[in-house]
Amino acid sequence: MGLERSVEDQVAEFYYKAKITRGVADRTLRTWFAKGIKAPDLAKYAVVSEMYLIYLPFWRFIAQGKAVACGYSEYTEQTGNVIRNIFEELIDEEFIWTECACDTGKYGIEKLWLDPGGEMPYVRGSVVSMEPGGSAIEASKRGREAVHDLIQDAAEKRIDILTLTKSFLIPKVFELVYAPIWIAHYEYKGGSFTAIVDGVRGDVLGGSSPINLTARTRMMILSLAVGGIMIGSSVAMLIHSGPYQLAEMFQIILLLLGIAMCMAGYPAFKEGKTFVASGTMQHISSLRPAVRVPKQLTDHEILNHESTILKCPLCGEEVNQPWGEVISPCKKCAHLLDITADTVKIVPYDVAKPDLLSKVAMEGVKADFIPFWRFDVDFEVTDKLTGGDTTTGLPDIDGKRSYYICAADIPRYLSEPWEIDMTIRNPEIVEMIAGYEGNYLPILMNQKTARELTEFLYLRYETEKPGILQVLRYNFTVENSRIVYIPYYKEQGSHIPGI
Repeated sequence: MGLERSVEDQVAEFYYKAKITRGVADRTLRTWFAKGIKAPDLAKYAVVSEMYLIYLPFWRFIAQGKAVACGYSEYTEQTGNVIRNIFEELIDEEFIWTECACDTGKYGIEKLWLDPGGEMPYVRGSVVSMEPGGSAIEASKRGREAVHDLIQDAAEKRIDILTLTKSFLIPKVFELVYAPIWIAHYEYKGGSFTAIVDGVRGDVLGGSSPINLTARTRMMILSLAVGGIMIGSSVAMLIHSGPYQLAEMFQIILLLLGIAMCMAGYPAFKEGKTFVASGTMQHISSLRPAVRVPKQLTDHEILNHESTILKCPLCGEEVNQPWGEVISPCKKCAHLLDITADTVKIVPYDVAKPDLLSKVAMEGVKADFIPFWRFDVDFEVTDKLTGGDTTTGLPDIDGKRSYYICAADIPRYLSEPWEIDMTIRNPEIVEMIAGYEGNYLPILMNQKTARELTEFLYLRYETEKPGILQVLRYNFTVENSRIVYIPYYKEQGSHIPGI
């Protein structure tokens, strides 16, 4: 489920251990020298004057993106008939955003190119690294905004014209990751150049090199010749239409392309260097390790941080929240507390008493009490349009009712059916004054994210009904919220509800 607490005071830090030695990096460079349109004798005469290993810091934000996207695509037949196909998409994917946390200057490395997995806890001073700059709070905000943009892009790729799109995300990880690179400075016939080698996989990430003079001249002449032909042809067609008239737009496009070719012909090769683009993330499949360590505050965050001792508002006990949890009980009075960097708030909660049938059926088995956010919601639909057959026997879940969102570290494919079931039937909760014996799972989802998932639960439920949803406008009001611990019994890998 992941990390939901504030990032002002703690950010996990990891690093990828370097697997490429200096000798391997040097051999990689020699191989790279002989590839492409570089100077043909570069591998023979290049002299590496300096090579050192350094770690670059990157912000990394991982979230589960969820969205409902509805709309249509149109195409026109040869007869002139316009065919419209309507679509309804449910997006539920993992999205990853990374950003370099320091200035890499002319090397231009902006994103982390390594897949999550295999990192080790970072200890300051253990390796030579660039110091991360900027605010973790602002980086977290940029990560959230970027993930929402990625979700929107995914929806737009599938549907040409969107009539309804709502995106949500469940934050999983926000952390600093240090990646090793070998930076090599080398000289060739009086010129100085630089190359960067990935310290984990041994790939050349970027750099500069002298280009083959003959190939450079040929390419420059070719680009200028092609550009000149395109400009001359377009001008001739504009002045003399001839027997074969072409669309003016085509002629203008041809003219612009010719000008672009000529403009790019000389500047692209005048310095005699070529640049290799920095690496990008690919084939992301694994998640981060479970072990986490705190990060020290930056100077900017220390100046804007209130270093106060946080206490329980009811009993005055000093509180410290376990790393990764967003809500935890007070050790003295057992009330649930929502602890951020500078505030402590009481969270009301109930513990549901297992019913008699479940206690008899599961006699001798301790229940797992799984926390759910319960929101008392007034959901008013003001406009709705659905295409196709909408006949359904499913009940509606709009109007006033309670919505349930699982707040524990339970896989979503297990918890989502529970949420829909309890939202539809709104079980009668028999509250216990004292806690019931059993295993109480920690709360790893904050109220804000759970509130968004409440809205997504309704949209997902509507898209699963017959027909294809196109337009949906509504007023969504949350009147009350609290944590409810629901008993579940484990049996042969499945969970049996105790209410």
